[in-house]
Amino acid sequence: MKAGRATLSYAEMEAAGHFDRPSTPQAVIEYLNACIAESEGDAAIFGEALAYVAGDAGLRAIACECRLPVEVVRRQLYGRRTLTLRTIMGALRALGLALRVDAVEGVRPAE
Repeated sequence: MKAGRATLSYAEMEAAGHFDRPSTPQAVIEYLNACIAESEGDAAIFGEALAYVAGDAGLRAIACECRLPVEVVRRQLYGRRTLTLRTIMGALRALGLALRVDAVEGVRPAE
């Protein structure tokens, strides 16, 4: 657990065996959204979540979608290489998902 946090991250919970890999599309969506919310902008947390959801077979599909070697994708998703938006988008496409931007109520866009 990172210093200053009172709860375990999803990656830490998974490593401790607290739950099974999400298997339904809705469970994957909820899991990834929770990881985004908890990540506080840390791409490594989201990358690990994508790798976890994909599993080994999914990493090959992600690599194919990104047109990158599997080992490059693995290094990016596990934080041993800079995670790119190209890889994030390819991973989401390979998982049958899409990235979406929504407006936040009560917040005005920067001018």
